[in-house]
Amino acid sequence: MTAVTITVLLLVIGGFIAFAIVLQLKEQARLEKLRKVANLNNQLRQVRRYLDEMPPQYQPKDMRLWLFSRMIAIYDQLLILQPDPTLTRRRGHLAEEMTEFQASKQKRRAKPMNDEILIIEVKRMFESFKSFLIVSQKEKSIDSDVVYRYSKLLDFYHYKVNSDYHAYLARKAFLSGQMDTAVEMYKEALAQLAPIKDSVEAQPTILKLKDLLQEIEEDLALQKAEEEITQNMSSDDEDELDDEWSKFIEGSSFKEKKRF
Repeated sequence: MTAVTITVLLLVIGGFIAFAIVLQLKEQARLEKLRKVANLNNQLRQVRRYLDEMPPQYQPKDMRLWLFSRMIAIYDQLLILQPDPTLTRRRGHLAEEMTEFQASKQKRRAKPMNDEILIIEVKRMFESFKSFLIVSQKEKSIDSDVVYRYSKLLDFYHYKVNSDYHAYLARKAFLSGQMDTAVEMYKEALAQLAPIKDSVEAQPTILKLKDLLQEIEEDLALQKAEEEITQNMSSDDEDELDDEWSKFIEGSSFKEKKRF
């Protein structure tokens, strides 16, 4: 075999190896792109779930605005990897939704915590959101101070959701006229906040519950006082009637004796 032949064979083999390496690198790049796209789509669904399913009373306006901005940023990353008119349109609609919410002065209606299964689901969402905050901080898409503030709020909400459930039961009992049950449930609502009673976040809720509880207890005390007065008046009336009847009987007996 001549040197020329060997050289040609080496070039062919080298070219084949280089071609195989290029194909492998392209495949790896394609798979990496698909992985990134799938990850970003998962993040989109996750953030959308927080926006749609996290009860409004546990989602302050600035937190919701951050979720909107985070979702828009994810769309931007997706469009770089995978330009698509549908994605562009969805991003535009989301930006409009964010602008409308930011400009709105109307307070979002709270979602009643009226079911224990719902409470479990909401608590799971809190834990998921905490993890998402940590990941976002590592990606430098949120400031560490904001993460700390939101984490403290979520710790408070973890207890407040139970308190809200018992406050709902208390309100329901109150509207049904079951005052003793209402008092019991409001006390339990306060008890649920006991582990965080000294936190700044819990103070407005605790004060509100105490005011409601005091109002019902005062109404109950007033009702009992009125019932006692009514009972006493009834007893006095009965005594008076008994006296009059006795006088009547005595008078009748005297007349009969006199006639006799």
